[in-house]
Amino acid sequence: MHTNNRRFVIAVVGLNAFVFSAPVFAYLDPGSGSVLLQGILAALAAIGVTVKLYWHRLLRLLGLKRKSAQKGTEQAGSGNYHHEEADSSQKDDS
Repeated sequence: MHTNNRRFVIAVVGLNAFVFSAPVFAYLDPGSGSVLLQGILAALAAIGVTVKLYWHRLLRLLGLKRKSAQKGTEQAGSGNYHHEEADSSQKDDS
């Protein structure tokens, strides 16, 4: 399904939900507001943690921070030791 068709279907379904809906007389007690507030605060906390985790990636994407060239070589235990050892043994054989 193409993107334009999908948007059209979503718009039609959403419009039908509002046009053909019946009035609902519901009571919302104070606990409902508390749950709504907790949901909003949880969403804000999740957004904050996500931004914190991906902050450096976001800065690089926006071009505000350069990617360091020697990032992989400076880290101790980066897992390259095994590959370097295999490369050096191949050089000795030839």
